[in-house]
Amino acid sequence: MWNYKTMLFTALAASLAFVAASQAESVPISIEGWDKHFAFHYDHVLAETADLGRAYEPVEVTLSVPGEAAPGWQDHVRIVRLTSDVQGEVVPHEILGKVSARPISRDGVATPAPAESANVVFLAQCPAGGETAYRLFWGLPADGNGAVDLPAVEEDNGLRVSGEAPGLAVGNEHYALRLDPKSGAILDVNRAGHDTDETMSFRSTPIHFGADVWSPPQGWDHDYDWPAPPNQRCEGGTTALRYHRWGPMERYRDVVVSITYTFYAHVPYVHVSSTMAFTENRSVRAVRMGEIVVNHTRTPEGGGEKEEGEARDVFPRMAWPDADGSIFVREVNAHRGADGRANVAGVVPGALGILDRDVPWVAGYNTAAGYGLASLRRSQFAGNRLGGPVPHSVPCTYVANYGWGFTYWSRPMVYPPGAKGTVLDQNTAVAAGTLFATEEALLVFEPDPELGQVRGAYERLVEPLRQQFKGTGPW
Repeated sequence: MWNYKTMLFTALAASLAFVAASQAESVPISIEGWDKHFAFHYDHVLAETADLGRAYEPVEVTLSVPGEAAPGWQDHVRIVRLTSDVQGEVVPHEILGKVSARPISRDGVATPAPAESANVVFLAQCPAGGETAYRLFWGLPADGNGAVDLPAVEEDNGLRVSGEAPGLAVGNEHYALRLDPKSGAILDVNRAGHDTDETMSFRSTPIHFGADVWSPPQGWDHDYDWPAPPNQRCEGGTTALRYHRWGPMERYRDVVVSITYTFYAHVPYVHVSSTMAFTENRSVRAVRMGEIVVNHTRTPEGGGEKEEGEARDVFPRMAWPDADGSIFVREVNAHRGADGRANVAGVVPGALGILDRDVPWVAGYNTAAGYGLASLRRSQFAGNRLGGPVPHSVPCTYVANYGWGFTYWSRPMVYPPGAKGTVLDQNTAVAAGTLFATEEALLVFEPDPELGQVRGAYERLVEPLRQQFKGTGPW
């Protein structure tokens, strides 16, 4: 195990060096008079409160315009990092999602005022313990003289995107990944610069299961079972790209799920948000979210006959933070019986670790090959919108190797309390209206003994830059 303070110091040192290297100043320009080219402007002040320097931190802000907005107002947005009140550097941004609310009045009944909104994403910089102000300009002025002639910038060395949804290939300087051309789930991942024989993969199946349900004697149903996403939308560009998939599951049509991936330039993780809604009462044995599954040999060395063409061990090691903040490392093949199953004292055969559902992060990695993948957990939710009971049946994080040729970790929302074949291995009734949701990030990293990149990325994810909001009202 590794000491928390040593680990955090290593992460901080690496992050500060990264920030210093990434903040080469460009020449500020004058923004005097810019306000006349836009209907609105606002100083978005960001404060760093965790003593962690930030470079390329994703920031998402909703911009709105009242009334009947001029078409294309979202094309007239500028984000300026202020160096003074009248100077600054224009930074790249991306519009990810827009919505119009224009209620129709009937029979003289009052309706809400019409409005249009759009989400803008940019990548912020901020020194540890400091503040950075970004002036946001948006909306066309009354005379229509918009921002056409004002400077705009594109992201240098931004996201590299090819293919068509659902079969996109996306990469930056940290990773290269592919989405399944049928379902749109993350199919496989490479750390940037690594060969294809070091791909993090699981046979021909996606490695990321955003949502899955098992209702025996029926079979499993996963989001990757979609022959095509029931609904999908892809938006953005080289600064940020967001890919949504949603709809009923392929076999269990009464379970409606959504999985959203957001990719950022210069950021080593993919942001993932997932929801699962039950529209009818359903008997289930397992409900899982946030699962990563990769190849592993069926039996350890000396443990029996190997199958011809057997896959390599993608992740020889698994790790997670222990209760005291140190890193707990599980050598997978050191805890397997001759039959290939995990054999850890105190838990059922097959389990490598049974952790809290909200364990901060779980990582799998290969030190010799120099790559790893981690799930960084930010939030989760379980509730019922129809007043029904919310299931509390052994929610946990499960890390396992059953000797079937793969290792995995997942975030079960419902599991039976008993092992396979026991009287407690039974289904749970989940009420209509039940809703599960998770938010996390999938981090591609280079392993070191302290897993400093994992710890540093997790700290930044859960301690984001804070908006210094001065308030509104009184109403």
